[in-house]
Amino acid sequence: MQFFGRLAAVSALSVSLLAAAPVSANLIVNGGFEQPDVAAGSWQYFSSGAVDGWDGDNIEIWDNYGGVTAHEGSQFAELNAHPYSGSEFGIFQSFATTIGQSYDLSFAYRARQSNSESFDVSVMPGMTWNLDDHVVGAWSIFTGSFVASSALTTLTFTSVIPETGTVGNFLDDVKVTASVPEPGSIALLGLSLLGMGVARRRRHG
Repeated sequence: MQFFGRLAAVSALSVSLLAAAPVSANLIVNGGFEQPDVAAGSWQYFSSGAVDGWDGDNIEIWDNYGGVTAHEGSQFAELNAHPYSGSEFGIFQSFATTIGQSYDLSFAYRARQSNSESFDVSVMPGMTWNLDDHVVGAWSIFTGSFVASSALTTLTFTSVIPETGTVGNFLDDVKVTASVPEPGSIALLGLSLLGMGVARRRRHG
């Protein structure tokens, strides 16, 4: 009877772990660039600090403009829009993280005018991805992960090709979420606990 009691307890633990595994909230504010609102079928660029959550150089926001539709929602951003600086263009957002915690990063990206366009995305020194595989006419999806090394992490997008100007690199649906155990991993934990219970019963049987 003790064995079946342990089996029931392990089953209950597995169910409770599954129920307790939360869907992590997006740590990025305005990751879909839905604010400020842009008139339908048009575009508008905003100065630094005028787009919720984002800072850096000014940002151009499109609303289903020129036959290009958003990957998520109704609006998206163009990374290198009207910098007028003669140097690389970048936008960034900082968010609270827990040191040692794993996080998942994802976003949609698309070339505006040329398949040779590229940009960098970074989350901390030494953790930078260069994306040069996007094409005109379709959205691509980036997924990556990182382990936070600071209580404040900064996500930065930086133009590469074209480095300046107004003809490249669309972004949308930017998300950063805390990594959570997969249901399969939780099930394996339950089976492991069950196996320990069986082995212990055999030793004392």
